Amino acid sequence: MSDFQSQLRLLLSDRHNPEARAFYETLLRFAGERVRAVWAARYHNVLGQAELDEVVSEVGLQLVMGALSRFRGETLAELLAYVRTISDRSLGLCARRRLRERDLLQGVDSDCIRDWHGTIPGTEHAVENVPDCPLPEKDQAYLLSLLSAGSKAEYARLNNQSRAAVTRMVQRIQSRIDTLGSSDRDAVDVWMHHAAREALAN
Repeated sequence: MSDFQSQLRLLLSDRHNPEARAFYETLLRFAGERVRAVWAARYHNVLGQAELDEVVSEVGLQLVMGALSRFRGETLAELLAYVRTISDRSLGLCARRRLRERDLLQGVDSDCIRDWHGTIPGTEHAVENVPDCPLPEKDQAYLLSLLSAGSKAEYARLNNQSRAAVTRMVQRIQSRIDTLGSSDRDAVDVWMHHAAREALAN
């Protein structure tokens, strides 16, 4: 094992000593600078500041939770290139996820999810209690199929219907939601967010 790897293993053996903390802070600053540089060059119109902070935190978590222990390089330059790769990959994944959400909002969601419920929650809401949806099962099935199709036009094509017929059905479901009490509307809200994320994941 090289001297560099030996020193790295020594630092990783106790993440709470001052030298290890300083080492992690240095890597995190480097990751933050890299993320912001790539964001400015490629993704400034896709991601906001809060999302950049989340990406940097995610990179730091990856480093602490095992990425550094898997590093097999022999120099500091190789380590920084390794951190740069993790940073670029994490930022790219976040940007692609947001673009998929944007595409979904421009399709089905422009008529459904956005008007009813605002934006789709991020990964911080990945674990949540999804209540029973108060909508009739027929309406639930219709909305799930619509989300799976990705747009009203695609749903209409797949089911040999007109776009106008699909729009009318969505409007009828919207009207039924409007008649629900506030707690039931909230339940539909959570259910729709969950269904939208499932559609994006698939």
